[in-house]
Parts: sequence; C-alpha cells; structure tokens
Amino acid sequence: MRKPTSLDQAKHKAELASSLFATIMEKASKEHCSPELQDLIAIACDLNQEISHSLSTEVGA
Repeated sequence: MRKPTSLDQAKHKAELASSLFATIMEKASKEHCSPELQDLIAIACDLNQEISHSLSTEVGA
C-alpha cells in the first residue's frame, strides 16, 4: 500500500497537472478536436484548478 501524499506533494502535483492541462488544451485546439472533447478537458482543468487553489490555501503558499 502506498503512503499518503503530503499536502506539499499534492500541491506540487496539482501544479504540474495544470501545466499538462494547458498543453493538452493547446494541442486539442490546434488539432481541431471536437468541441465536446475540449469541453471535457476544460472541466477536468477547472476541477484541478479548484484542487490546486484549495491546496495552496491549506499549505499557505
């Protein structure tokens, strides 16, 4: 069983995921992905942003 992720590690991973989502959105728009797929990616990105913000608030950075 894996050890729980610390808040600092979770914050860092959420920040990395934000960069990943930005790259995916850019690539999806250039390759003319369906609007539905772009909407789903945007929803996942928004959820990650909420998590990242909550972690930043909790960690204090």
